[in-house]
Amino acid sequence: MIRNVLRLGALGAGTLLALATLALPPSEAQAPATGATVAFTNARIIDGTGRAPIDRGTLVVSGGRITAVGPAASTTIPAGAQRIDASGKTIVPGFINDHAHLNVVGGATLPVRDDLIRRLKMYATYGVTSTVSLGSTQADELEGFKLMQEQDRVGLDRARLYTAGLNAIGKTPEEARASVDRLADLHAHVIKFHINGNPNDMNRPTWSAIIDESHKKGLKASVHIFYHKDAEASVDDGVDILAHSIRDQDVTPGLIAKLKQKNIAYIPTLTRDLSVFVYETTPAFLSEPFFQRGMSLYKEQVPLVTSAEFHDKVKKDPNTEVIRKALVEANKNLKTLSDAGITIAMGTDSGVAGAGNVGRWQGYFEQVEMEMMNKAGMSPMKVIVASTGDAAKVMGLKNVGTLQAGNWADLVVLRANPLDNIRNTRAIDSVWIAGGKLADVTPVTNTK
Repeated sequence: MIRNVLRLGALGAGTLLALATLALPPSEAQAPATGATVAFTNARIIDGTGRAPIDRGTLVVSGGRITAVGPAASTTIPAGAQRIDASGKTIVPGFINDHAHLNVVGGATLPVRDDLIRRLKMYATYGVTSTVSLGSTQADELEGFKLMQEQDRVGLDRARLYTAGLNAIGKTPEEARASVDRLADLHAHVIKFHINGNPNDMNRPTWSAIIDESHKKGLKASVHIFYHKDAEASVDDGVDILAHSIRDQDVTPGLIAKLKQKNIAYIPTLTRDLSVFVYETTPAFLSEPFFQRGMSLYKEQVPLVTSAEFHDKVKKDPNTEVIRKALVEANKNLKTLSDAGITIAMGTDSGVAGAGNVGRWQGYFEQVEMEMMNKAGMSPMKVIVASTGDAAKVMGLKNVGTLQAGNWADLVVLRANPLDNIRNTRAIDSVWIAGGKLADVTPVTNTK
């Protein structure tokens, strides 16, 4: 499976760029003015709800929001709207990463705000228009909250950010509650805490206090887990979101029943585990044109993960084989839970700071995650919904995630149908956020 995920694209970057530029229709040669009324016509529209696509549909955007969407015969285009012929193309909601990190990584020389913004722009370059950061650092927490408060505007030029701030912690239930209260006062969007399955964890009364205090503050609680027993204990105590896969055993029917009964969501983060062992050698995907489009950011870590010293370190690390096997279990459990009707949300754990967390590429890995979810057994439609509409529901994101009137016009125009092949989510023609077309997204069609 992993070999397929990491296939090297057949075309060179220069050839792809030339072909894509020649293929651009005149109607898309110039971006509309910010806030302008734009009508996409003749498009296949996948709205993110799971409903059947609309063939030859029309989608109208004005003032940064979707004002109409539907079949051409029943959707009125306002007079004076700029028309964009999307014949042969598919429009999907912008993708949402429900387990991201927006951290300043060691060695950064830019001001914190500028560094975070370039990372949000990289997410957007790959069609990820919203990110939920489940864990800040002391260095970036406050700037993250500032960015979150500034994004509800027309023509946003970067991915949206919904941040949890620092993880909730405490040695006692009282300290845990105080930690949640501090985050709530900062307007955290969600609360995140860890159960690592080791003796240094918070005890159960302490992390249970985090869940309880989060709910008192009107916030969802998400938990980092690995083991089935920890997932079940947190579910019993009212957690809302399992922020990683269960990777030590098959998920039991009893836990599945609890997840369904309590409507608890599950975020697989398959690429998180992939990143632990894939750098035993230099992976082929580093040479793909689709990966290379992110080199303005990725070049800071590529030399490390391609070094012989790093390869040797990964090979010798006993955790490498543990996580390789854990990913097999994660894939199996994802299919079981998806087939059982548990709400799945796409997430990657990309962007997290720390010396042991390199090679988790913001933007590119979300695309790999969707492919891996499909290979694990989810249909392309289920993957798209998990990465759009359901991702928004899981994290309580308002006015994003689906292509419906009143929502922000966060969308991705694709040159191929992702229902035919999930890798067609990489065939990005253009990305739009709050009605504005991102100027620095080069069309790419390497989906093979």
